[in-house]
Amino acid sequence: MDVSDRVQRMMSDFEQQAAKAAEVKDRMSELRGTARSEDGDIEVTVAPSGAVLDLRLESGAVRQSHTALQQSLLDTVRQATQDAAARLDETVQPLLGDRAEQFKQAFDSHGARPVTPESGGDAAGGGTGTASTGSTNAPRGSSGAGGSRPEGDDEDDDFSDGSFPK
Repeated sequence: MDVSDRVQRMMSDFEQQAAKAAEVKDRMSELRGTARSEDGDIEVTVAPSGAVLDLRLESGAVRQSHTALQQSLLDTVRQATQDAAARLDETVQPLLGDRAEQFKQAFDSHGARPVTPESGGDAAGGGTGTASTGSTNAPRGSSGAGGSRPEGDDEDDDFSDGSFPK
């Protein structure tokens, strides 16, 4: 095989890889994972990275205590993220064949794939047991302690009159 044939083959291989990469990108942009809570009151849709794209709450969801709602939300986000990860695997495997594992490792190394409870972590930043209090992910005022502002003081401070502490 002469140099010209090798260059042609390399160009052909490159074009095929570029076409596969474009197809993977297109399919990933459309990929979603969805889950519904056990009681059906919460539905979450996420991207493969775990980013929440849609959240739907039925009226029954807000009747729960804040800790039960928090746990239901985290569990449902986690399930939706696992669904998105499974769909991602189903999408890339046929397109990339023996290179799918290499793709997954690259995707994982950028923190884009969720860590599942089965693999030693969790997908949504919460625990798998009861809702934790004092978490940095908890809404302000939800822990009942440690907040620097009194509850109900939601107005922004206005220092336009020069009263800013020095």
